[in-house]
Amino acid sequence: MSTRTELDDVIRLLAATRELTAAAAGFLALQLFGNLYEQVVTNQTAIATPEIGGLVDELVPGSPLFFYLPWAPLGVVLATSLAVRLPRLGAPSWVVRRVRWACGALCVAVAVKVLLITRVNPHFRDPHAEIGELREWAVRWAIGNGAAILAVGAALILLLSGRARLLDDAATLGAAEAT
Repeated sequence: MSTRTELDDVIRLLAATRELTAAAAGFLALQLFGNLYEQVVTNQTAIATPEIGGLVDELVPGSPLFFYLPWAPLGVVLATSLAVRLPRLGAPSWVVRRVRWACGALCVAVAVKVLLITRVNPHFRDPHAEIGELREWAVRWAIGNGAAILAVGAALILLLSGRARLLDDAATLGAAEAT
């Protein structure tokens, strides 16, 4: 295969996936930074000074639910769409693998958050909970949320580093063609 054909293939792949990758990365960044804010601000307060019934209800102003929905699920859907689309576009197998690994990391993040919301969150709304018990649940939340942060961060790195390598390949192929 000629250098020109390889260069055209890389450019075509980058162009065909640019908007989808940018949208997925943007929504995943919202998810990442929302979780990071929660970890640094909300979780630290819950651990240091837990309050009985202090957690905001899911559907009232101030709830993190409004920050995450629909943005976090959209990021997951768009990353999954990219994973499905890449093989159809003839992407190199290493690119497809990276995006599939990113989707796997996102599955981990979603599973952790579902467990936290369904298993840990209810304890913060228990009017009969004791302060020490709430602190223990807050620590559990912080550990799980930290795992979700790492998983979403890994997904973003995997998603964007493949694109960066393709750009490097295009530059190398372009330089080789120019000589």
